[in-house]
Amino acid sequence: MWKCKKCGCNRFFQTFRGIFSILKADKNQEPIESHNDILKYSKFYCDKCKKSGWTLDEIAEWVEEDD
Repeated sequence: MWKCKKCGCNRFFQTFRGIFSILKADKNQEPIESHNDILKYSKFYCDKCKKSGWTLDEIAEWVEEDD
């Protein structure tokens, strides 16, 4: 699992500008078919401490999970 190098959080986000089209959805409003036309991506951000970078490995490191 990826973990933030600064705080250890395992949730990250990336904003984007573009259009996400839902072509078909089920009765629970979950998309079945969709199309996206992403024009521009932002940096990746840690959800907790907001550390940022252009690639996930700039802000996080892969840590093997114990079974």
